[in-house]
Amino acid sequence: MTEQTENAATKRAVLYLRQRTSPEIVQQLRQTVARVRQIEDDGIADVEIKTWGSVNPALEEISDSGPSVSLTVKSFQSWADREGYTLRPAFERREISSLLSSQPATEIQIPIICVAVYEGDDLRCVAPCSDGEQTYSVENCLAALEVGLTDPFALETQIEAKREKSSNETLQDQK
Repeated sequence: MTEQTENAATKRAVLYLRQRTSPEIVQQLRQTVARVRQIEDDGIADVEIKTWGSVNPALEEISDSGPSVSLTVKSFQSWADREGYTLRPAFERREISSLLSSQPATEIQIPIICVAVYEGDDLRCVAPCSDGEQTYSVENCLAALEVGLTDPFALETQIEAKREKSSNETLQDQK
């Protein structure tokens, strides 16, 4: 088995697209989907594209299909808590009112686009996310995945280390 084939067998990316999205955004989403498909074609990772929507968790619980969005978001939140990241503001819970009840309901708001990267069964990255200082976007995640990285901010850390090394070498050359 080649290294690329082994990578595809162990790495998996799930790209989530929000069902209700303005037509102006669809072309950008198509470009991202094409990029993700190229990642799969290059043997970097297996890829799955899913659509989803904001959801009221209480309604998911009573439906025949059961919870899906709320469980997915819960697993993303567990990952973020464990790794020291936040999913806000991309993922939010908000109260919505109803004409049928005076009790507000909670709805999970989801981003227009999201990617989750797995190695085996382990969730390794969710984008967008933030470390509190900078945001890790879907684009950042895909760029890292294209070079075989699955840890958030790993690519930025490598780029920053190369810049610092280059800067130090320039200073040494000037002495």
